Amino acid sequence: SVSPSSSSSSSSSQTEISPGRSVTLSCQLYSYDVFSCYSEGLHLLWVNQAGVDLKTDSRYQILFSSDHCIITLTTTLLNEDDNREWRCQLTLRNQLQTSVRYTVKYS
Repeated sequence: SVSPSSSSSSSSSQTEISPGRSVTLSCQLYSYDVFSCYSEGLHLLWVNQAGVDLKTDSRYQILFSSDHCIITLTTTLLNEDDNREWRCQLTLRNQLQTSVRYTVKYS
């Protein structure tokens, strides 16, 4: 299963989200099979609301670690990112298995 998790180095549970801030979203596939991340046709990817792979957009830095089966997205927030949605998708042979949505809301 894919589930959202957030970690913060500060003791406060609130993270100030505002334009100009850098954010990193992480998405990890947990599996009992240690080799599952190397499975044929298995892909973790970040997409936008239209379903377009964010690797094609230079404002996002996307790193994939097959050792831990984790994909991270880093970007600097823009004014127009308020209510923007990003999705982490797990696909198997191009068929969507599951996805997790992250939405940015400015206070």
